[in-house]
Amino acid sequence: MGALVRVAAVALAGSVLYYAGIVNSMVIERPDRLGAVLVVLGVGAAVTVIVVALAWDGRSGERRSAPRRDVFVHRAAWLVVCVMALVGASWLVIAPRQHSNDWTPYHNDAIALNECAARLLLAGRDPYLDLDLFACYGRLGIGADRTTPLRRGMFSEVPVYPSDDELDAAWVARVRDSAANVEFEWRPSYPALSFVLIAPWVRLGWDTNVLYVFCLLAAMTLVLVRTPAGLRPFMLTALFAAASLTAFTVGGSADLLYALPLVAAWLWRERRWSGLVYGIAVATKQLAWFFAPFFLIAVAARQGWRVALRRAAEAAAVFVLANTPFIVADPGSWLAGILAPVADPMFPRGAGLVFLATNGLAPLWPPLLYTALEAIAGGVCLLAAWRTRHSRPELGIVLAPVPLFFAYRSLFSYFFLLPLFAFAGLVRLPLVDVGPAAARLTGALTLFALPARLGPRSRRPVEASPAAAD
Repeated sequence: MGALVRVAAVALAGSVLYYAGIVNSMVIERPDRLGAVLVVLGVGAAVTVIVVALAWDGRSGERRSAPRRDVFVHRAAWLVVCVMALVGASWLVIAPRQHSNDWTPYHNDAIALNECAARLLLAGRDPYLDLDLFACYGRLGIGADRTTPLRRGMFSEVPVYPSDDELDAAWVARVRDSAANVEFEWRPSYPALSFVLIAPWVRLGWDTNVLYVFCLLAAMTLVLVRTPAGLRPFMLTALFAAASLTAFTVGGSADLLYALPLVAAWLWRERRWSGLVYGIAVATKQLAWFFAPFFLIAVAARQGWRVALRRAAEAAAVFVLANTPFIVADPGSWLAGILAPVADPMFPRGAGLVFLATNGLAPLWPPLLYTALEAIAGGVCLLAAWRTRHSRPELGIVLAPVPLFFAYRSLFSYFFLLPLFAFAGLVRLPLVDVGPAAARLTGALTLFALPARLGPRSRRPVEASPAAAD
């Protein structure tokens, strides 16, 4: 599979994730069986394509010639990629004015609670102990629809998810008596760096969504830095074409705060500092924990287990250092916060297998059964990464999130960054640099000009190739 084919495949998978995410948000608001099927199939297909694009033996040179039919198909695929790149780039253009068709920048409780936690930290207080959900939301001007409801108290008998009326009724009751709140998640549910890192930004009074967009652009830049020069115009086009990246970051996601250090650590995992950078990721959000065994396997495959264990120790040291003040202050509150996603009785939610059940297409199984499916999928992915650690060393970065597809809570936010991780794995492969001639022969297209190339006896730039003009 050639480099250009791989890049196009991941970009198209990101385009599918973009539309799956849009339909997912619509079906969550108005349940629809056909919509649920499209979401699950779309996410599943995109994940499969991305895994296949990475599951190769590393020989990725472009053929000198290709059958006319293959060239036509490849050109058609890149035409779609170019069109979707305009869609993806348009989200960045409207970012200063876009709040996901929303009147507030606090699109979900991850963004809202992290900002309130940062404000408490700046005031010298412990967010895991002192955060008041109702005071926080009152100051931000938002309400129950931006919370994570829990299956207890007034919601103990709700079968799938509370209605807007049920959420509002419980919210009004608990605003009057916040001490009795058991229905809404109120603690910061992530490790400490999720709010420590944004504290300076919050202190300046800036919108944290802008910071998350900057993190995405920084991660994309890191991928481009590792990309061979001739392939960069195609990679940049593909990064925008994977429109799920820009759309759902601009639409409101704090996940880029962990994704940026994760991408940096994976791209340069041979460097001594990679363990420390990965530690920033694991000290920011629990999703980074799923990548830990795959990261260590990839390090060990090239540098040995001694180095891998050192990387693990460095990452653990960063996690402990970042969280120690809160552990010392109140270990119970800190532990309750970071374990909330698995310990608290949350409702089924997501874009994975459980989405069929919440829309009436399959029986809703007990949470433990979904956990068992997730564990089995995790074991299969780990086995695959181990067996291919030498032949396909980059596969782990896209296998890590796959088990979440089978989880009781398989939120779409778990998957929309998968193309970014795939690109980070692709550029580490021994990709043959793509010249204008090779691009022309394969029918590849790009929105950006290929870099000028200096001849051995001349400093004059080579005339732009047809592929570049395309």
